[in-house]
Amino acid sequence: MIDVGKNLLRIQERIAAAAELAGANPQDITLVAVSKYVSSEAIGELFRAGQLDFGENRVQDGLAKIGELGNSQIRWHMIGRIQTNKVKYLSSFYLIQSLDRWDLAKRMSDYAVEKGIEFQCLLQVNVSGDLAKAGINLAEVDEFLAKLAGLAGIRVRGLMTITALDAQPGQTKVWFESLAGKFQELSCRELPGNVSMDWLSMGMSDDFELAIAAGANLVRVGSAIFAEEGEKTCH
Repeated sequence: MIDVGKNLLRIQERIAAAAELAGANPQDITLVAVSKYVSSEAIGELFRAGQLDFGENRVQDGLAKIGELGNSQIRWHMIGRIQTNKVKYLSSFYLIQSLDRWDLAKRMSDYAVEKGIEFQCLLQVNVSGDLAKAGINLAEVDEFLAKLAGLAGIRVRGLMTITALDAQPGQTKVWFESLAGKFQELSCRELPGNVSMDWLSMGMSDDFELAIAAGANLVRVGSAIFAEEGEKTCH
């Protein structure tokens, strides 16, 4: 059986080393363990090893695991594309990392206002221009955030991206640096009251060190932690 606790320790050590090289405090970087392909038992084992943040790709799968584990200490992140008819289930998640289009934002706002809640979100940005990837274009970020000022019930806490899995490290580095540049630019500007730049979510199992070097303070790692428990495509 795979020792996920030992794998977690290795990833934590790599995050710390990458942070130090980047001149960042390792304690300021949040690791989200991507658990979309693994069992509730494996999630529970990793939680007992000290991991608090877990990322799910599908709303229904995430809800099933939340119900099975019944652990209020776990912080669940939604990192996959969201259908608008699933908005009513999102309140179980700590952070919605995949706010990627206006109709979703509007539906989330309407539901949040109706229920008297507020969704914590990251704006997903398609930095690679890959049509197969979700997210708004980098050039449209400012306009999108300005429009969000008119929506109640949504608080944007930063930016997120998923780059092409088959890209060369040099290209991935360029993409990460472009989003980090936008993140820093926004951090230095006056933003709408429901927008703040707290988290820059970039990097997965194969490239999280590049992401940290560029300025990410939230990384999403799956296969490097869970190994044989999940599929190798689990990032």
